[in-house]
Amino acid sequence: MTGQELVRRASAHLGQAYQLGAAADLEDPDYAGPWDCADFVSWCVYQTHGLKLGLTVAGHPYSGAWIRWAEDPANAIDLEAAYDTPGAILVRRPHHYGSGHVAISDGQGGTVEARGQRYGVVRARGRGRVWDLAGLPVRAEPPAVLQGADSGRSFSRCAGLGEGYGRTVSPHPAQD
Repeated sequence: MTGQELVRRASAHLGQAYQLGAAADLEDPDYAGPWDCADFVSWCVYQTHGLKLGLTVAGHPYSGAWIRWAEDPANAIDLEAAYDTPGAILVRRPHHYGSGHVAISDGQGGTVEARGQRYGVVRARGRGRVWDLAGLPVRAEPPAVLQGADSGRSFSRCAGLGEGYGRTVSPHPAQD
């Protein structure tokens, strides 16, 4: 599955209603709203990739859980790169003006998101808005030493979901 497939799935819900605290059934492939931002992104990721991300300990989608997810270096991606990466997840921490927020990058500087009561599920501008973190819905496998490499460094391979996201994985010290 690719990031573009995540964007297509999200885009199929344009125009649907927003409701703060909505409780989307992640397992229902026919769910059509209402959504809040975290429900929307968690549902889209689950339906596209089969991963339950952005959930509280109790299993409920929550922007705070997306913040914790995006803070994990295994998931993090540079914000500028995220704007150009279809399917990257953009996350805003709660600031003085309200609650946190989460959206899906369309890869062209925009988003697909459950934006708010006034908007519902829309395409919106991503670049130029306040975002604090970004990540990719990938699973990193344990480091694998590259064959023939004598530098003593290893690279994390992105398994499964990493393909199609165009993610460059940075080297880190080999683990014994």
